[in-house]
Amino acid sequence: VMNSRTLRSDSMIGTFQFDTGLCYDFENHSIIQKWLLLTNPTDPSGGPKGYLKVSCSVVGPNDEVKPHPKAVLDDNCDIETNLLRPSGVQLAPATFTVRLYRAEDVPQMDTALFEGVKKVLGVGSKKPKELVDPYVQMSFAGNKSETSTLYNNANPEFKEELKIGCKFPSMCDRIRLRLMDKDNFNRDDTVGTAYLNLSEISAPGETGFLPTFGPSWINVYGSPREYSDVMDEYDYLNQGILEGVSYRARMLVEVTSEIGSLPETRKPQPIDDSEVARVEQYFLRRRKYQLRAAFMAGTLVPESLADAPLSFELSIGNYGNELDKNVPPASSTTQPTNPVSDGEFYYYLPWTQSKPCASVTCHWEDVSPRIDSLNLLINLCDRLDRNMKRVYHMQQSQAPPAETARAFIDLIDCLRKDLADPRRKLPEPSRKNPIVTKLDFQIYAIRDQELRGLLESAEQLRMNATDLNEAMNEVDTYLSRLRGLAFEGQNSVPDVILWMLSNKKRVAYARIPAHEVMYAHHEDKAKWNEACGKNCGKPQTVYLKWPPKKDNTAPKFQVAAQLRLVIWLGQDSYAADWVRCADEGEISVYAETYENQANFFGWGKKGVSRPNWSDVNGKMALEQQNFTEPEGWIWSGDWFINPELSLSFSSDSGKSEFLEDIYEYQQRIPGTSWSHAKTTWGNVRADEIEGGRDNVELEDAWVWKDPDWNLDKNRACDEDGFEYTLDPSMAGYVPVERNYHLCRRRRWVRRRVRQLSEKQRKKMAKLQDKAKEGWEYSRIFSTKFHAVEKKIDMARRRRWHRKLTAQDNASAPLFYFPDADDSDVIHQVTPRMFMTFKEPHRYQLRVYLYQARNVRSADSSGLSDPYCRVAFGRQSACSIILKKTIMPTWDQTLVIDDIELYGDPKIVASVPPDITIELFDEDIVGKDEFLGRAVVKPHIRLQPNHPPPRLDWYPIKYFDKDAGELLAAFHLMLNEGDELPFAPERMAGHDDLFRVPTGIRPVMQLMRVEALCWGVRDIKRCQLLSVDKPHVTISVGGKQLKTDPIRKMKKCPNYDKPLLIFQKVELPREELYMPPLNIQIFDNRAFGRTPLVGTHSVINMRDYKRGRFTYAPPLEQKKPELPAVTGPPPPGSGEHVVEVRESVGSLATGVAEAPSAVAPTTEPSPSQPSSPATAKVRHSVADLECASVYMARLSDDAAAGIR
Repeated sequence: VMNSRTLRSDSMIGTFQFDTGLCYDFENHSIIQKWLLLTNPTDPSGGPKGYLKVSCSVVGPNDEVKPHPKAVLDDNCDIETNLLRPSGVQLAPATFTVRLYRAEDVPQMDTALFEGVKKVLGVGSKKPKELVDPYVQMSFAGNKSETSTLYNNANPEFKEELKIGCKFPSMCDRIRLRLMDKDNFNRDDTVGTAYLNLSEISAPGETGFLPTFGPSWINVYGSPREYSDVMDEYDYLNQGILEGVSYRARMLVEVTSEIGSLPETRKPQPIDDSEVARVEQYFLRRRKYQLRAAFMAGTLVPESLADAPLSFELSIGNYGNELDKNVPPASSTTQPTNPVSDGEFYYYLPWTQSKPCASVTCHWEDVSPRIDSLNLLINLCDRLDRNMKRVYHMQQSQAPPAETARAFIDLIDCLRKDLADPRRKLPEPSRKNPIVTKLDFQIYAIRDQELRGLLESAEQLRMNATDLNEAMNEVDTYLSRLRGLAFEGQNSVPDVILWMLSNKKRVAYARIPAHEVMYAHHEDKAKWNEACGKNCGKPQTVYLKWPPKKDNTAPKFQVAAQLRLVIWLGQDSYAADWVRCADEGEISVYAETYENQANFFGWGKKGVSRPNWSDVNGKMALEQQNFTEPEGWIWSGDWFINPELSLSFSSDSGKSEFLEDIYEYQQRIPGTSWSHAKTTWGNVRADEIEGGRDNVELEDAWVWKDPDWNLDKNRACDEDGFEYTLDPSMAGYVPVERNYHLCRRRRWVRRRVRQLSEKQRKKMAKLQDKAKEGWEYSRIFSTKFHAVEKKIDMARRRRWHRKLTAQDNASAPLFYFPDADDSDVIHQVTPRMFMTFKEPHRYQLRVYLYQARNVRSADSSGLSDPYCRVAFGRQSACSIILKKTIMPTWDQTLVIDDIELYGDPKIVASVPPDITIELFDEDIVGKDEFLGRAVVKPHIRLQPNHPPPRLDWYPIKYFDKDAGELLAAFHLMLNEGDELPFAPERMAGHDDLFRVPTGIRPVMQLMRVEALCWGVRDIKRCQLLSVDKPHVTISVGGKQLKTDPIRKMKKCPNYDKPLLIFQKVELPREELYMPPLNIQIFDNRAFGRTPLVGTHSVINMRDYKRGRFTYAPPLEQKKPELPAVTGPPPPGSGEHVVEVRESVGSLATGVAEAPSAVAPTTEPSPSQPSSPATAKVRHSVADLECASVYMARLSDDAAAGIR
């Protein structure tokens, strides 16, 4: 096994050598899925260098060859007994000791049905029973051990140690700790799973140390904590295979290891009481922390979530969990908000001047030295990575060598400064700190030694570097070494989890590591800033994810939501720092209550099904006069009406055109003709619409675009537009009439557009004045509320607020209310928090979409019809659609005006919001197919003389896979008085479409491109038929040429005229923007059919540009003549084999980098079409032999006499 990252003589990692007899002596003469221990043959005592899992067979005469079974990862297999090691290499016996002190916050796992029966009968204890029977299962290398079970205990104190024997060094890298729930009738349930990676708690080599850990808390994640008597929808997440979406519990664990002996028993043993007392004395100490978040914007909400109000829950550990009744209340959720359409494809949440905030008070251990060290290393890695990308970009754009060299020197100087700066020195663990563990000292020693070594290497590199590419490779190893240090296995603070709730159901989540938002306070402000989490108190963009599926497939291509928010986590004594995060805003706290009324012969308090004054859910009575000032807080003003602003928007407020539909229903009795049904006019669910289609009322500001209703026949129906069913309640409509059908319907449609007349404007103003009253209307209290009263509304409510002002040393505000049924029960109510801004700043965004390459193929032809959707803030736009291409060139500028962003423009420029670009393939039938997504940061312009952005390549991702690259630029300009750049040039024939302006788009030049295609090899069937007459089509720069078809593939697989010459092609002068060369193979068949067999793209065309290579003629040998070519061969030419992949399916197009997809050899003659160096790819559709592919400028061609 070799190290591919180096070409040095010490690139070998390890070897394993055995003779064929060893394999032949095994059953079936095969070694099946055995682990081989790799060693250094020159140093057998140096220990294992790694492990390799193999299956191999040795077959002799008359032996039957049996296929090897598929490798399966099984945690239950005994790996140590499945290991082959070289002779002379011995593994020492070792014992892992895991001490389980206690666990906390274990969720309910058993039903409370029997407890309810006991309560009704008046038997049993009055104290609520904790419905979980926990124990811990430890597993390593196929060996297991378990603690004792503690029944009815959500915070069990195990105080036991488990021992497992193994051979060390072990090839297994993880110790699995699984928290289980004992079940006497069914299989035991898994509460959650946590892993300890040996690579993070041990180190190999002479200066290394054996695995050690803690005592420290380990957090367990899995499915949501809420218990249900039915099957848990996400129970599989508790197995630890996929990412957990919720905090489940935590365990206080200590791990030690000993070499030289195996344990006598695997049964749990009690821990000494003195050791338990020592650990509990120091490791149960807690500090008060505050978690704060301000939700600045919510966008990219899909249409599937737009029907119900959305709210967001912020939690850390079990603190802030709104749906868990055992958790103290906190202001952890936002007000439910109705999504509003942006007029195109997405929905957003209409948070304007008042941004909702969430606040959670929690208690954790003080592990700030560990988190500070981790953040210092992460910030160092990020800074080095940014500087490296700058140098790489200068290399790709062929910047002047002197500028590139200066950028590299600046990179090295910045790295040396970071490593030598005493203010950025990692905090050394102190023995006076009682919670410091042995692992803290070991990790600090390794980090300190590695950082010193990196500083010395960086200084030597600065003095001795001669080749920039080699120097950058060396710096890349520095970055890898630094990232190897940026971990912390004993971070006991759980992740921050953000949930999106719809109708009190969890629909999407995001997990944010706590160290990324942790605040650090030091006397030295420079170290203070470096030790803070990279996103602490800064605006960040978070993409909510759907919970993972059991088979680990992506559930939906849409993003559940994109949130722009500010998160701050720190100790309570530094909570005042949260105020500085408000930037231009003000943090405001309000007491909240709702006034409820019912329409019982007029609006009033009579007939209300909830308290007259209550919380938003109507479950708790909250009279205004019962609110008392919390300790440390005073009232600021009186109660006032503060309506929810999202109610003033309808779900289609952002749309300018809408298609209204109505259904005409008919029925019949068997044996009679069709007649109007009782519900003649209704919606798709057969709900009656009074008055029919002629009395459909439009909302204000809407008018009909179509003069009359039109019958919709563009659907599954007969020639009269009818579809038939047995009964409307059964649905199941079909387009063909049968004798047993008793109901039919047809759809009528009519378009409406937004248009405000003067009368409608006055009416809208009256409605806005009425909206100031703050009433929200609904049919009943449990359904969705709206702002405009309707005839069928029977319930209404409005929100009242009263502002609170904090005094010195004020704690988190809480209100206390007695229970309506039991005065001994006191409920805690938390106020609402908002970040209020005065006015937004206005911006304009210009998106310069030039082209894309290597886009996924979505059609059966192996091509796509791609277009882009660009979303930023509350607006989105769409590009033009290009037909039948995977290398689209849009050359289009999208302009998005009137963008409102809150906060200091300088903060926006330092941490700009994300722009999301989604690529789709247009389909005539059905929904457009998703091709991939790119997320980019815009180039910010705050001053008029700011230079324009440059085009750059951005990666396109299809879930986690690469799906091409996008060449574009993004310019976000502050639009507050200063003149903006002139509008770009308009596209020919389009008054509302713009091209990419000069100065941003690539500078083009005329070039000549030649390709010499010998023929095709190893071609496979296409559409179940053999390929007999293929021809090759090559396109570049918007031009296309093709060869004549081969007459008979079986007789001669070569082309008669293989040379293709593009005489004049416009290509970019800058090689960074060079477009790909596309190669397609078609088969010529009867009736003029030419199905696509396969495609290939040579991405790096700049590698074939004339002048980049030095041509060296071959040694003394007779050169064969090439047909149709005279004069000297072009530099860098030679025979190449280009793999062409099959064009069937969504991932049909095989694209590879040109240098790796072609293999130059000596120049063959037509009589020798296949040279010994020609590579054959087993799974390719065909191998296309290209004798040369090169480019040259026309002026150079004339001088060289090339034709």
